[in-house]
Amino acid sequence: MTDVLAALDSSPSAEPVLRTALAFSPLLDAVAVAVHVRENGLDIVGQAAGSVGVKLRVMSGRPVDQIVEASRATDVAALVLGARGRHTGPRPAGHAALEIITRVRKPVVVVPAQAHPRARFSRVLVPLDGTHGTSEALRKTLELAHASDFEIVALHVHTPENAPAFADHEPHATQAWEAEFLARHVPAPLDKVSLVRRTGVPAEDIVALAGEADVDLVVLAWSQSFHGRHARVVSQTLAHISVPVLLLPTVATVARHRPSERIDSTRPPMRTST
Repeated sequence: MTDVLAALDSSPSAEPVLRTALAFSPLLDAVAVAVHVRENGLDIVGQAAGSVGVKLRVMSGRPVDQIVEASRATDVAALVLGARGRHTGPRPAGHAALEIITRVRKPVVVVPAQAHPRARFSRVLVPLDGTHGTSEALRKTLELAHASDFEIVALHVHTPENAPAFADHEPHATQAWEAEFLARHVPAPLDKVSLVRRTGVPAEDIVALAGEADVDLVVLAWSQSFHGRHARVVSQTLAHISVPVLLLPTVATVARHRPSERIDSTRPPMRTST
């Protein structure tokens, strides 16, 4: 049996982090285990973990380093941690959380302080931009869905510059484009996936649809670097989202740490039906 670590501190985020870990761990056939780097709030953390029957491990040292090191254990499948930064502020996830998510090479769930996680996931949002990384994130989410029977909402956001010319007034062409997009980027079967298309700013549409579709979790692929387009989507989403966000390191991230392996990320350009 593997573990999903719930990194707890003495802030009010301990409860939603624990609840998220308990909902997420069955998806990986794992158990939730709480970890805490010793500080003044140990009694509060111990009570929170004990109230839901989760084992607590207490560590000493620099919190970020201790959490990263604990996550490296071979029996740890994922990490869940809270965002302590000010909601909508310039550092919404807090400096510690931001450092941790760039260093842990495993799935990490970031739980906003204002989140109210449910006991189980029934609907998950996965943005798709047509790249290999986001398609791989959807594939991994589909694998979880097959075992846990939740619905997946796939979101593709066009910018005003790249929206198909027929998008607003040619239903048959739109349906053909969507069918080809799904065929390219959504692993079969498609019965658990619905596609939503928007035109606008990706992070804004992710946050808006998360509320409109009443999702329990948002899944984002990212390179574990705060440089580039994907990183902007991640940081902006974390700044405004009110549901937990699962961050999945992309293939490129893994390749960075395995220099002997060569990853061919080239893909043929997408065709659009007219």
